[in-house]
Amino acid sequence: MDAPAIALSVIVALLVVAGAFAIWAMIRTRALFRRVGSFPAAISVPDSNQWRSGVAIFGAEYLRWYKTGSISTKPVLAFSRNRLNVIDYHQRNEATGTVVVHFECNGQHWLWAMTNDSAAGVVSWMDGASPVEEPTGI
Repeated sequence: MDAPAIALSVIVALLVVAGAFAIWAMIRTRALFRRVGSFPAAISVPDSNQWRSGVAIFGAEYLRWYKTGSISTKPVLAFSRNRLNVIDYHQRNEATGTVVVHFECNGQHWLWAMTNDSAAGVVSWMDGASPVEEPTGI
């Protein structure tokens, strides 16, 4: 084989591999959005202008966040229902109904941008936790 044919073969192989990764990332993101209890949410840390878009999914005891466009099947972050606290919130965009909620979990602070309905769902999920201890003295 001559050099141009080898170069073309390598380029085609790289395009096929890149295409496979892109298709996998799209299928994964679509599957995450189709799960019950999922909602779009962007995450940032306080005092940062860098937001990462993703999909959050309610679980029995954890709120898991997956980065969109990733090929990993594991969540990037997981927040325990019993350790997640709302610090503050503010309306980001009234026209789209976007709110930014400041959460604290295990001493780390996070900003989540989501819809008003999603924020209400997170608060309801947090309030719906089973009690840590059984009430006594009743």
